[in-house]
Amino acid sequence: MLLVGCSPPGQPVATVTSTVQPVITKTVTVTGSPPATPLPKTIMETDGTYRVGTDIVLGTYRSGGKSSEGESDCYWARLNSLNPTDIIDNNISTGPQVVALQPSDKAFLTHSCQPWQKAD
Repeated sequence: MLLVGCSPPGQPVATVTSTVQPVITKTVTVTGSPPATPLPKTIMETDGTYRVGTDIVLGTYRSGGKSSEGESDCYWARLNSLNPTDIIDNNISTGPQVVALQPSDKAFLTHSCQPWQKAD
């Protein structure tokens, strides 16, 4: 855009140049599958709370007992919810452990244990 002759009489004429860039909008459609949801595992290698049926498969699990890196004995709990105090059953021991997760269990908590592996 060019503006000419807009100054008062007796004043020098100023020229202002402005460039206008067009706005370009592009729509890109991406097709494909969303990332796959990971399948529940049959091994628990680290401390934590695992959701039954989501994080781990329902079944019977075995652990060798207390982890060599654990500061305390092997502790586990079957839970009614993700709340660690909502306990169905639990135990603490240095020796091997066997736990049968039930269809009504919502979660399983493990601390300072060797890895748990599905036994059935």
